[in-house]
Amino acid sequence: MVSEPITALTDFVLAAVAAFWALLVFRSSDQRASRLFAVALAAAALSTLVGGVYHTFHGELLWKATALAAGLFSFFIGLSVAVAFLSPGSARMARIILIAQFCVYAIAALFIDDFWLVIVDYGSVMLAILVVCAIRWSNDAARWIAAAILISVGASALQMSSIRLGPLNHNDVYHVVDVLALYCFYRGGMLLTRGRSTIRPT
Repeated sequence: MVSEPITALTDFVLAAVAAFWALLVFRSSDQRASRLFAVALAAAALSTLVGGVYHTFHGELLWKATALAAGLFSFFIGLSVAVAFLSPGSARMARIILIAQFCVYAIAALFIDDFWLVIVDYGSVMLAILVVCAIRWSNDAARWIAAAILISVGASALQMSSIRLGPLNHNDVYHVVDVLALYCFYRGGMLLTRGRSTIRPT
């Protein structure tokens, strides 16, 4: 029996869209930053796909898998932005921090099922990326990525509210708005492939 059919359906649609855009970004360039960005979008697709299954059948293991996939999205998009916009030394430091954070997050996710854990992990990485994008504001990709993060934050706020739009509950509204956020991420990832983010600070 499907317990949340509309929420599951919007999750599946979001997963398909994210997977399609991940493939486009991956195929458009062999640059490391763009490939990492494509993997991040693929992780977003996996997270929403498993989330759709969770909203269909529920289950603790399904939620943990959703949370871990969400953590992979934050990890890989953080790596991508570091490679694209930071100096080699700063990128290495960012990689160490991201690896450490993901390991702590993954262990915590095995024991804690609260959504706030996902918010803390995602929010901290996105805040750091916003700072980097602000520094690189003249870069087209940075502006698209910053816009994606801001829209995603707005979507998350809607998800944590009690908003309803007709038959859509707060989760469904979040998924609909998050399509726009993913589109902005996709545009940013495509711009990374065109050599517009390869200039690094000396």
